Amino acid sequence: MTKYAAFYVPLTAAALALTGGVSAWAAPASAPTSTAALAPASIPAGALELAPPGGGWSYEGGAGPEHWGEIASTCASTPTSRQSPVDIPLRSLTESRKVKAPVLDYERAAFTVRDTGETIQGDLTTVGSNAITLDGTRFELRQFHLHTPSEHMIDGEPAAMELHLVHQSAEGRLAVLGVLLELGRENAALAGFFDAIPSAATATSSVAPRPVEINPAHLVPGWSDLIRYDGSLTTPPCSEGVLWNVYERPRTISKSQLAAFTAVHPENSRPVQPLNGRSLFEVDAD
Repeated sequence: MTKYAAFYVPLTAAALALTGGVSAWAAPASAPTSTAALAPASIPAGALELAPPGGGWSYEGGAGPEHWGEIASTCASTPTSRQSPVDIPLRSLTESRKVKAPVLDYERAAFTVRDTGETIQGDLTTVGSNAITLDGTRFELRQFHLHTPSEHMIDGEPAAMELHLVHQSAEGRLAVLGVLLELGRENAALAGFFDAIPSAATATSSVAPRPVEINPAHLVPGWSDLIRYDGSLTTPPCSEGVLWNVYERPRTISKSQLAAFTAVHPENSRPVQPLNGRSLFEVDAD
């Protein structure tokens, strides 16, 4: 794992970057009136390795989320900040025919399962064969990881867990698909992933001994509409310029699957952040 020093920038800097530089999104506090406001800022390659807990932040106590702004200035809440996650009020969404759903180009692939210190993550062993196309730009899938409880809320209600599929374009832009997971039937697509968690959490290298085969297409509820908005990373340095696509309808996980994760990471969610005038666009699944 990349050392925390690679991510830390003195608080006097204009913005914090993941690996030496990120274009902060200077946007007005008023709600955007066009889809141009959804264009993601450029984030450099290497942005997918997040600053690990133990390097100055955590999910509780004096280094918890309410103190992240003291560690990374870009995590601080201001009247113009565009931070994630957010609460999604279904009755107050913005409709626009210009905002389109991402086109998925997924196939079965091998993922390395590892404990990053803040979550359990699946890293693609070979990048390039799995991607989404958004506004004509191809974003390649790099990894997915989990948060519990869910970071995004629907009408003020969290789900048991949230899955984030993180994609990056050739220009370094980030686009994330967010899938809420509620308790119910076992998630067959993630069965091998959850089975690998004990190995990933206890091995000296924090990496499971064998990759897990997963088809990312089976991780998302393809029948569900999406909520699209501009936001940020949900862990320090909370860099803005992330294009979020959150599915309205959840998928399920079993109690035993949830327990496998919470045994290692009992709670790893950032509280919802103010919208500050941002529009949340409802996008048809078609």
